[in-house]
Amino acid sequence: MPSIRGILDDVETALEEDQALVAVIGALGGAVGAFVVERFGPEPDPEVFAITVDQARASLLSALALVFTGLSIVLALTALATGNMASKFSPRLLRMKLRTSGNKWVLTVFAATAAFIITSQVLLRTSSGEELAPPLMLSISVVLLVVTGVMIVWYIDGTLQSMRVDRAIRWVGRRIERTAKRHEHTARHDVVVDTIELQRPPGAIDLLASDDGYVVSIDTGRLARLAGDDGCIVVEAGTGQAVVRGECIGWVSTPTRLGGHDLAEVLDCLTIANVRDPERDIGYTIDVLVDIGLMALSPAVNDPRTGLECTEMLTAVCVGLARRDVGIRTRTREDGSPSVVVIESTMGDYLDAAGRQILLYGADDRTVTAALLRLGRQGERAARSQRDRGLAKAFADDVEALRSQAPVTAGRSW
Repeated sequence: MPSIRGILDDVETALEEDQALVAVIGALGGAVGAFVVERFGPEPDPEVFAITVDQARASLLSALALVFTGLSIVLALTALATGNMASKFSPRLLRMKLRTSGNKWVLTVFAATAAFIITSQVLLRTSSGEELAPPLMLSISVVLLVVTGVMIVWYIDGTLQSMRVDRAIRWVGRRIERTAKRHEHTARHDVVVDTIELQRPPGAIDLLASDDGYVVSIDTGRLARLAGDDGCIVVEAGTGQAVVRGECIGWVSTPTRLGGHDLAEVLDCLTIANVRDPERDIGYTIDVLVDIGLMALSPAVNDPRTGLECTEMLTAVCVGLARRDVGIRTRTREDGSPSVVVIESTMGDYLDAAGRQILLYGADDRTVTAALLRLGRQGERAARSQRDRGLAKAFADDVEALRSQAPVTAGRSW
């Protein structure tokens, strides 16, 4: 049986990934609101509010037409921005944009406004055309229409600004920082280390992945309780790593105490989803930044300045990660012995993987390699562990060796 935490994670993922589900929730809220207002709203006062049902129907119909006109504008702009982001930046960036709360609010307001107006139209059909219309119903319709108009203006401005490459790079950089903070908050009860010496004891049994997909969350607190007073659970597949069913993703040191049922509980502490979670996976958000740089450095686009900006942002990101508790997560007992170990990527791992991808496509541009050399040296300076410092230094040395071998050209002839 799935745990309550797993169910909540599935619901949260569904709300973030499925735009239609958000629209359905907004439409249900608008329809229910119209029923409540019609039933429990105040009676119309002829001296204060003298709009007949026929006039209200016509007004609501005009308001509905304005709502759908605004929706058509939003959809057209969304299609334009979608094509631009997917072709010029990264398909992963598009997914992150669609998951943002701003898009959710736009969909919710549009759906709620349309559902409220349509339901109000249906409810008013049961009244005579000469009767006075409910004042609260029309007032809420006007307010929702105004809010919808404000949302349209806000959405158009935000979408147009997001199509600027400098804005997109800065936005991704802020999202990486936000993801790192959330990852740090998730691991607040863990001891985060950069390296650990741990040998698998004789008789330990493998932890086999229960499904295909990506590891999106690991409950170390529950794992520590399952490990008991003398056990040790090691998870070698960190957040964001791809796994396949039956693959060995770790081990348990006390197979005599843990039976098949307990092993199933251990595996239930790992949430495996079909896609990576940008809100929890630092590597995913860094991949988006690298994607923008790689696409800019590709022969089809040939925009080394954008690749340079991505490298500069990556430098700031890695220096920021060095200041945070990002790395191997552990739980220890009072005697200092480990009960849970989760192998997560460190700052040096992210720097090495991302930097070498950009180096592969930007090796011929000395401005890009100069920025990559700075990335390695700044990572070496900011690293808090010997391992991360060694990874950053090795990367910087490789870039420097490549630059020394490349010919220096004085300029181009056109």
